[in-house]
Amino acid sequence: MIDEHLVADWDEPPRAMSFEESFRVILDGISRRAVLLSAPGDPLDPERVEAALGLYLRAPALVNLTLNHKICVEHGLPLHPTVYYELVEARRYRIRRNPAELEAANALFRQAIDLARAAIRLEPDLGVRVARFSERVPPELWRFVYSGGGDRYTWMGAEPALLRKLAGAALRDGRPALLVGAAHGAIMPALVLAEYLGCPLYFIRLSMFKRQDEEPVVSLADEAWLSGWREGPTLLFDEDVAGGITLARFTARLGPLFADWKSAAVLRHGSAAFRPDYVARSWWD
Repeated sequence: MIDEHLVADWDEPPRAMSFEESFRVILDGISRRAVLLSAPGDPLDPERVEAALGLYLRAPALVNLTLNHKICVEHGLPLHPTVYYELVEARRYRIRRNPAELEAANALFRQAIDLARAAIRLEPDLGVRVARFSERVPPELWRFVYSGGGDRYTWMGAEPALLRKLAGAALRDGRPALLVGAAHGAIMPALVLAEYLGCPLYFIRLSMFKRQDEEPVVSLADEAWLSGWREGPTLLFDEDVAGGITLARFTARLGPLFADWKSAAVLRHGSAAFRPDYVARSWWD
C-alpha cells in the first residue's frame, strides 16, 4: 500500500501539496506514478519518494472533482472547469438535467472512490482500471481543474501512523459496515483509513469554510445509496475537530440515517466542544 512508500514531515504540509492540474493530467499522473512504485527499487530513492507523495496527493483529487461534478449535475449548476459554485447559486441557474445524467454522475463518483482506493493500494491492475474509468468520464469533466492547497491540519490528519491508531481504536469495538467522510478535507485520510478498517467508503460534502456550506450536501441519490447501510454500524469521519462545528453538523444530519453509528477524527483540539467517539491525537495550541 502507498503508506509503505511515504517519507514525509507530517507536521508541516509539503510544497507539493499546492498544485493545480486538470482531471486528465491527474489521472495520467496517478497511472505513471503507480507504475514506478510497483517496480522493484530502493524505497528511499528520491524519484520513488516523490512519486509516492505525488500519488498520495492526487488520488483524493479524483474524488474531489467527481463530487463537484455530481453536485453540479444534481443541483442544476453550470459545469465550469475551474469554478466551484455555491449551492445558493442553484436558484439563479436551475439547469434541468435528465435522470440518466443524474444516475451517471452518481455512478462516476462512486467509481472514482473505488479507483482512488485502488491507487492507494497500488493495485497491480491499476492501469486497466484507469482505462476503464476513462471510458466513462464525460467530455466536460476532463476540463475540470483541481487546485490543491497546503492545509496544515488536513496534512497532519493524513499521517498513516495516526490513521492506523484511529483504525485500531475503532476496530476494538467491531468493524464498521461503512465509513462516511466529510468532504473535502477528509478525503485524503479517509482513503487510507478505509483500507485499515477494511470497509466500504463514501463521502458527503460539508465545506463550511471554503464552500460556505451550512449543512451537509445530501441528495436523494446519496440517501438512497446510504440506505443500504442503514443498520450500521457506520463511522462518520472528519480529519480534524478544531471548534467542533463541522463534525457536529455532519453527525447531526447523517446520524439519523443509521440505526448504529459513531464519530471519529484524527485530530481534536483540547478545547473543542464536540468529542468524537474515536480520536488519534489531541493537541493544544
